[in-house]
Amino acid sequence: MELATAPHEIATTEVVPTRLETGIEPGKLRLETSQLRQMPVVGEADLFRAVQALPGVSTLSDFSAGLYVRGGSADQNLILLDDIDVYNPNHLFGFFSTFNVDAVKNVDLQKGGYPAQYGGRLSSLLDVHNRDGNRKRFQGVARTGLIASSATLEGPWKHGSWMVSGRQTHLEALAKAMKFDLPYQFYDVQTRFNWDVTANDRASVSYYSGRDELNWDEPGFNLGLDWGNRTWGAQWTHVFNSRLFSHTVLGHSRFDSNSDFVLQDIGFHSTNSVEDLALRQNVSWAPSAAHKLDAGLEAKRLKFGFRSAFGNAEPLEFPYRGTYGSAYVQDAWRVSDDWRVQTGLRLDHYSKGDWWRVDPRLSAERTVNERLRVHAAYGRYHQFLNLVSVEGMSFADMWFPVDETLAPGRADHWIAGADFGPFRHGELGVELYYKPYANVVEFSEEFTRSIVPSDARMSDLFRSGHGRSWGGEVFLRNDWRGWQGWSGYSYGDAKRTIRGYNFGNTYRPTYDRRHQWVMSQSRVLGKHWGTSFTFRYGTGQPLTLPAGRYTVLDVNGHEYDVVLEGPKGGSRLPDYHRLDASISSRFHIRKWKVEPTLQIVNVYNHKNVYVRSWDTSQNPARVHDVHQLPFLPTLDVKVEF
Repeated sequence: MELATAPHEIATTEVVPTRLETGIEPGKLRLETSQLRQMPVVGEADLFRAVQALPGVSTLSDFSAGLYVRGGSADQNLILLDDIDVYNPNHLFGFFSTFNVDAVKNVDLQKGGYPAQYGGRLSSLLDVHNRDGNRKRFQGVARTGLIASSATLEGPWKHGSWMVSGRQTHLEALAKAMKFDLPYQFYDVQTRFNWDVTANDRASVSYYSGRDELNWDEPGFNLGLDWGNRTWGAQWTHVFNSRLFSHTVLGHSRFDSNSDFVLQDIGFHSTNSVEDLALRQNVSWAPSAAHKLDAGLEAKRLKFGFRSAFGNAEPLEFPYRGTYGSAYVQDAWRVSDDWRVQTGLRLDHYSKGDWWRVDPRLSAERTVNERLRVHAAYGRYHQFLNLVSVEGMSFADMWFPVDETLAPGRADHWIAGADFGPFRHGELGVELYYKPYANVVEFSEEFTRSIVPSDARMSDLFRSGHGRSWGGEVFLRNDWRGWQGWSGYSYGDAKRTIRGYNFGNTYRPTYDRRHQWVMSQSRVLGKHWGTSFTFRYGTGQPLTLPAGRYTVLDVNGHEYDVVLEGPKGGSRLPDYHRLDASISSRFHIRKWKVEPTLQIVNVYNHKNVYVRSWDTSQNPARVHDVHQLPFLPTLDVKVEF
């Protein structure tokens, strides 16, 4: 049903900002597509890079799109694309994520205390939603930059809408133009199709596929790498009446990687995969204005595979099959005009090891006045799989489940915070958290030396222990004198103690960050121009210093120096800071809207340290630093039609 447009004179109305009445969601932040596009980036707008600019989220380097939330590791984030799990969403060896921002409607990050509806991870929830597609008219956007080119099309059909988006790298062609051989390429495709079945039924189908490939073939040397994700999901929402509706999701997700390395007829081959077929059924019921009840079931069939072979040696192989099931119930209760309470309970089961776990969730919020709300939350979370990752080599990421010998990881989230505003020029949020961990793991060093037997169990591959992280965050959104954006400061402290790892001593993981501050701002400059900048500052990541060195004589009579490491993570790299800026112009060519953007990464060319090593060929040994991104200008052109 549509209304005709006509002018009507009405009395003056004063618009006053108020809060939206949603569920209690501590630590939740939302980014819209426009915000994802505005942030200065290296050649390609990226969802994960934008999320890394939020307080409480850390990264390892300029070359890593991994998310480390409130002292948790990268595999402890539940990443959903239209309600379907995505296991390794990285392109270009982890340099940026697989999601094309032009195809994304919005992304919600909940850094802790997420409700009983979600589980299976210990740290955070990253919920990515595809664009529904324009229900009024056909439209599209094309973009080209330093790394890749993309196009997104959307429009209506008789009973709904559709969206399709694709992206392809042109790094190989760029390298050839610079007379450099780089046989590497990637692509990704995202689609969504919506169908208004009846007045009370809505259905949609989503699909994603992305792959990276590197094939280096030289005389006596061959290197072949390929890895990627593929997901599909079908959703159906049925409205029974104004108080009751259901949501059904059937989806499939697969990540796999293949590595082949041949040197003088001696080869190394490795494959790894994780496959997930899931069915979810959720029901929401509002029996009264004071209560909203949610309940649901989830069932997954999981398949894990790992195989490695070196030369003619017997291959090491781990095929695993398992099922994961869960059930949850939660109640959002408006106790009074000032108080809201949300309680929840989640039951998890994993077949390999017959693990049963019960996770209670509780959160409460009080409205003190029109400008102040306070909240607190507690939740228990479990994780039944672990990721082995290598920085800068996302193709080598390996997923392993728990079994009878390795208990699932556990974390408790304790959260307290306050929200101030909204005020005329912005709003402020403050939050404190404490997370004790149990059964967190580190990969066994014996496995990397290939001395694990082929019949090894998960306890042979991983070392288990405990840890904790705690800290606080301040997040300020602003709209002041033409500047829009946010500023965020976070303080974090993370420690781990793993049996049989680091001699059983407590250490700080590489993603531990003490202080971080990010400011991201944008401004419209007249009718056709706009600018934005992002400044980041962070304490350097933990560094293991050498305590000495000794000389080894091998069986062939060759001597070489070996560095004797001191306490793990006992020192830190220098502090990290970087300023990125961009300026864009907008103009029309006939019916096309053209927007070129000049982006500059590391405006003042600060030399942030990526890797610090020691040259032991000299006495005393000299420090050798590998730096991260230098001053780097790039040009991006977007065309809307």
